[in-house]
Amino acid sequence: MELSVGQQIFDQVGKADKILIALPAFLAPDGLASGLALAGMLQKMGKDVELASAGKVAETLEFLPKADTVKGSFQNGQSLVISLNTGEKKLEEISYQTHDDKVDIYLKANKGTYLEKDFSFNTEKSAADIIFILDGKSLEDLGGLFESHADLFFETPKINIDNKAGNEYFGAINLVDVTATSIAEILTGLIFQFQKDLVDEDIATCLLAGIISRTNSFQQAQTTPKSLLQAADLVSLGARQQEIVKHFYKTKPLPLLKLWGRALARLKADEEKSAIYSLLNQTDFEKSEADGKDLPGAVRELVNNVANYQIVGIIGQVNGSIRLLAAVHAQRDIENLKDKFEGEAKITNSVPAPFKMLDVDLGSISLQDAEAKFLEAIRQ
Repeated sequence: MELSVGQQIFDQVGKADKILIALPAFLAPDGLASGLALAGMLQKMGKDVELASAGKVAETLEFLPKADTVKGSFQNGQSLVISLNTGEKKLEEISYQTHDDKVDIYLKANKGTYLEKDFSFNTEKSAADIIFILDGKSLEDLGGLFESHADLFFETPKINIDNKAGNEYFGAINLVDVTATSIAEILTGLIFQFQKDLVDEDIATCLLAGIISRTNSFQQAQTTPKSLLQAADLVSLGARQQEIVKHFYKTKPLPLLKLWGRALARLKADEEKSAIYSLLNQTDFEKSEADGKDLPGAVRELVNNVANYQIVGIIGQVNGSIRLLAAVHAQRDIENLKDKFEGEAKITNSVPAPFKMLDVDLGSISLQDAEAKFLEAIRQ
């Protein structure tokens, strides 16, 4: 009988010693929380686990258990390993001497002399036996993590867990559920089916945080019955719901609130295209004491407080460069909208469902030109 996808995943996990969990360069709350939960569970299974992302953990997410364990890079095993048989002759002393074009290594045995047959040579084991990739539509979403270790990602079996319709199914095993509101919902179902007894308070808190971040604390119409039942189970297992709500909704940095206020004051609407947006110049950021990292939060605040629009965006001038962030409802084709912009553009889960975030670097053009490009794109 063919194994289910979940059985295939845990079959691979059972065979692996070293496991890498790779997250996108843009660390959305759901992806980060899910990665931390998965890392915690795998460590309780006795696995050697590394959690890595080329992105930086936002200050608002540092409350998540073990958020400080996310690494910006990892060591890929490419060293030559020289093994010495010390069964009969113990190693008493080791030294080396460097020259212009070589290094001499001296090994002294406690009795007799080491011979060539006492040595063997190997390449260091790979950095991972399997790689989990969470919240990534493609390997390119990993950014510098993939670029710096492309060989490892191509050669190592990959387990791809995602909920995006445009996922490229790049894994040896693909667990892609476009009906799930969050990565955490998918992961919770998987863990509950196979390793629920390993879920402690920290793992439960991370999983619940992922679900809450994507459902806007269960206020979105797309919140699934499954996610509600999972949330109840996670709370019963010790998930700290009030701590999550406090950090997600009740504790907001003053610069973010100031920036949001300026965005509200400059709101513009295209009613025909169900779009609302705001322009923020460099002075707005300086007066708010905010910077580019506060832009996603300002867009989330608009999404949470402005109803009946399918596109909610901010065009911001940050350090001389223009950045467009637009929350796009599931009823609109965000992939088609993304293709209308030149330059670097990406889609993330950094806003609650049913929205996804379009993040576009428009370079050093003027705010007015950026506004024109935005309106042209949504009106085509």
